[in-house]
Amino acid sequence: MFGSQERKINLGLLIMRLGLAAALLVHSLPKVIGGESAWRGMGTMLSFINVGLPPTVFGIAILLIEALGAVSLIFGYFFRIACIVLFVLFGLYFFNYFSISYKTLMLWSIGIAAVFLGLIFVGPGRYALAVRLERK
Repeated sequence: MFGSQERKINLGLLIMRLGLAAALLVHSLPKVIGGESAWRGMGTMLSFINVGLPPTVFGIAILLIEALGAVSLIFGYFFRIACIVLFVLFGLYFFNYFSISYKTLMLWSIGIAAVFLGLIFVGPGRYALAVRLERK
């Protein structure tokens, strides 16, 4: 039914999804729990967007987007929408690091943005909870 190559591809997608989700959760959850000072720090980092929100509210929104995106990567629900949002977010990180001439993080953020762009087209793979539940 499913060849060995297709199983390898789906296993690779699962490993990528879980690895990216773990990295996003390690980055965002301590800051979400960290309180107002951590939220303000994240909000001021991307202050060049200037959406009119206080840095504290903007920071918690960004951190919740990262955390919910990680949950979406784990389970596969709203996978492509989460990848689009995370692609845009890491693109904003890229422009932030570009404006302050921080070359190392600029390269990492554009690399992760490229991974999310690729995942938009590939999808979650066969080993996603959303795929399993849709078949039943």
